[in-house]
Amino acid sequence: MIGQWAWLMNMILVGFCSATTVFVSQYWGIKDIKKIRRVSGVSIIFALIVSVLFTVISLVFTRGVVRIFNSDPSVISAGSEYLKCVCFSFIAVALTNILATILRSVENVKLPMYVSAFTTVLNIFLDYSMIFGKFGFPALGIAGAAIGSSLAELVSLLFFILYTRSRIDCKKYGLDRIPKFCMEVLKRMLNVSFWTMIQNFFSLSTWFLFFLYVEHLGERSLAVTNIVRNVSGILFMVLMAFASTCGSCLLYTSPS
Repeated sequence: MIGQWAWLMNMILVGFCSATTVFVSQYWGIKDIKKIRRVSGVSIIFALIVSVLFTVISLVFTRGVVRIFNSDPSVISAGSEYLKCVCFSFIAVALTNILATILRSVENVKLPMYVSAFTTVLNIFLDYSMIFGKFGFPALGIAGAAIGSSLAELVSLLFFILYTRSRIDCKKYGLDRIPKFCMEVLKRMLNVSFWTMIQNFFSLSTWFLFFLYVEHLGERSLAVTNIVRNVSGILFMVLMAFASTCGSCLLYTSPS
């Protein structure tokens, strides 16, 4: 259920990541590192703005957000408890996605894969430990799942930053400094990403509405939709990864 709220944020970020891929891949093809730095900086700032906005809304209007997706009092109570904890991972998720997009656009695809694998393993371990009280952790139930997920994302972002600094020349891509905001670059990127966001909205809104309506039917229906969403997500991830790779290959232009 909370995944639907996070999905809204991801829809915006995925649309903007498409613009990041377009510009960084093109500039990488002609080896214009200066422009890659500008695009990278604007992308990071945009990701921070969106994720902070969603985090603040989740903290201030917690029950209101959950009530959009379900009207059952017990579900609203449990969902609010989960959202208050998991919303702290939104910033880490946004920054990780943007950094991964930048690296993939400059043909460094293995590092984001390593980070994703690390995040998945750590998330599984922390969720299991903090939900059921294993390995010295307290049994926190649904709050443990949220805290575990948030910790996994935060640790993974730190791992991403440290591993990136040790493996690539961060100075070359402007990742070693505070990003600078450039309105001209942002406008150009929004001209591309806005339409991608609209496309994502229309193409995925049917699924969003389907899950939204079904989740109002009760706890059993909610559990079923979560299973269906997770299974369908496997195919979705494969197709999105292949589409992202195709886009980068088409946009990349060799200097020769």
